[in-house]
Amino acid sequence: MPISLETFEGGGERYSVERRVLTFLRENDEQAYNVLEITEAVMDTGWSEANVDYPVGDGDDDLIGCIVDVATVSAILDRLVDHGALERRVLDTGEGERSYYRTRAT
Repeated sequence: MPISLETFEGGGERYSVERRVLTFLRENDEQAYNVLEITEAVMDTGWSEANVDYPVGDGDDDLIGCIVDVATVSAILDRLVDHGALERRVLDTGEGERSYYRTRAT
């Protein structure tokens, strides 16, 4: 259901996940992180679950929330790599290949 511009303007801003990702990686620029590590560092508990308007099966809430969070951060990381803000390297760390991310070297 659409809302009026006046109602929209009266709302509060939600934090930016992209901004949190960049801040986290800049503050921790001596290491590279995989998508799960970044997700755990930047997503508030229950962030994605608050955006789901329908109930899910017993015990599935946490799993679905985690999947949505990882997918959200993964898409943001891809966009940041595409725009040159981050570097990505694919490495085999003994558990298969994984992408790792860090801020661009300066």
